[in-house]
Amino acid sequence: MITISFTRQYFRDGTAQLTQMRLNAYSEGSRLSGLAQHFLRRDLPQSADLVVSYASVDPNLLHAVICDGGDIVRHATEQQWRGLDLRETPVASALPFIAQARQQMEGRINESADEKRMIAVFPFWDVARKMTKGTVILEYDLSGAMLASKNRVLYDSVAEACALFGGCLLLWALLQIMVTERVTKIVEQTQNINWDTEIPNPIEGPDELATVSVSFAKTLRRLRATEQRFRHIASSMRDIFWVASAQKEEPVYVNPAYEEFWGQSGDRLVKHRWEWLRNVAKEDRHKILEMLRQLRNQPGETDMEIRIERPEGLQWMNCRSFSVQKPGDVPGALQVVGVMTDITERKKLERQLIEVAEQERRRIGQDLHDDICQRLAAAHLKTGILQTILARASLPQAQVASDIERELAEATDIARRFAKGLAPVAVGTGALPQALTDLATFLQRAFNIRCTSSCDPVEGLVEAEAAAQIYRIAQELATNAAKHSKGTWIEISLAQGQDCLYLEVSHDGATFKPSAQPKSRGMGIFIVQQRVDALEASLSFQPRPGADGTIATCEIPILENTLPTAD
Repeated sequence: MITISFTRQYFRDGTAQLTQMRLNAYSEGSRLSGLAQHFLRRDLPQSADLVVSYASVDPNLLHAVICDGGDIVRHATEQQWRGLDLRETPVASALPFIAQARQQMEGRINESADEKRMIAVFPFWDVARKMTKGTVILEYDLSGAMLASKNRVLYDSVAEACALFGGCLLLWALLQIMVTERVTKIVEQTQNINWDTEIPNPIEGPDELATVSVSFAKTLRRLRATEQRFRHIASSMRDIFWVASAQKEEPVYVNPAYEEFWGQSGDRLVKHRWEWLRNVAKEDRHKILEMLRQLRNQPGETDMEIRIERPEGLQWMNCRSFSVQKPGDVPGALQVVGVMTDITERKKLERQLIEVAEQERRRIGQDLHDDICQRLAAAHLKTGILQTILARASLPQAQVASDIERELAEATDIARRFAKGLAPVAVGTGALPQALTDLATFLQRAFNIRCTSSCDPVEGLVEAEAAAQIYRIAQELATNAAKHSKGTWIEISLAQGQDCLYLEVSHDGATFKPSAQPKSRGMGIFIVQQRVDALEASLSFQPRPGADGTIATCEIPILENTLPTAD
């Protein structure tokens, strides 16, 4: 503002000063030309010198010269110039203007190219020299006048700057007292707030900042009440509730149920953020870390079951988690919240239900094989004898007996298949390889697809009930592949590893990608997962490397007393 004001004032004052000098030069030149004509005609040199000396009173006037028609200096502010030719004086630069002025017989005012000098030329009739044209020449110093104008404007600008600076200091002091200090106090109140600290007193006053401070204190009290209710609910929960802030340097919040279940204080998570992961079963660590990574990257919700290793045994936990964008956090930084529920008892109950269902299925299959199948076989045998007798007697009823015999044979075959399907694995694991072979034969015949099986000896490595569950898992996976993959072959293999059995069902059809959400899974996969959990095994689906298709792998732990020991 000061610079703009200085520039405008300088140009305005400079223009006014230049205009005033032009008016003075025109007035003085007109006056001197009239007096010079009078004094030269009457031959009054003293009077002409006096008039020229009066003109030199103007501080901006450098030279004043009166010359006759022959350009001889008659009078001048410098007495030594008298009698000299005008060309021999410092005002010789006025000669071009003199010729123009004499031609038009009117005064002319011209400025030099560098705008430092102004020359005024006014002609008059020199009667004493036979009516020749004399000239009055006035040379003014423009640079001095403009410098004086600039100094004048500079002094005014300095005074204006001091006034503005004083006003700014006063305004700053008022803002510091009335706004800055009060806002700083509000900021300090917000930074020192915690749920268990004392609520600071609001600032007083009738202004808007006081209103904001009072409203903030009221809101804080409501939030404090909500926080206390939340912590009361969290502390009374039997489930483990946890919150991972979007800021990774902040500790993970856990409710008291964490300490009871994990057997360690939640305060340790401040320095050991991932200590809880040590208790998660090795097979589930990658799964839960992948879940956390996905929730950190994009908002969503997940539901999974993991196993926790505790001194009293393996515990099952259902972990439901979701991520949200917390207001005020950096865009893209997500807060992850989760609830972990102990479902060990439910898993035990599911395992018992599966075992009971399998036992009942096997009992029905055995009853079907030992009773219905035997009765059908006896009826088939008797019908065959009857058909033979009727045929020897050449009776027409022989054909009906033959049809009944054929249908009974088919019914007997169907009943035996049902019986074998209900009880494919007998007590003991020795029948498991044959059961898998029969499964492959059945699928090949039922779905017209090439199906093969291979099985290492597993007798004594798993319990009989586990062998039945292994068969059911293979049956469900292979049947799903035959129904939905649209492939050309299926392979079923059961191999013995160092500390577990590997059941693999692979095919060359469409790649299967199971959803992470249990609600979206089919009933078949859900039941398979129940059987896998009952075996304390793990199930994974991977695409075939470099080709179409899927490899489903189930890792089943071997009985501990059957593991090889070092010599």
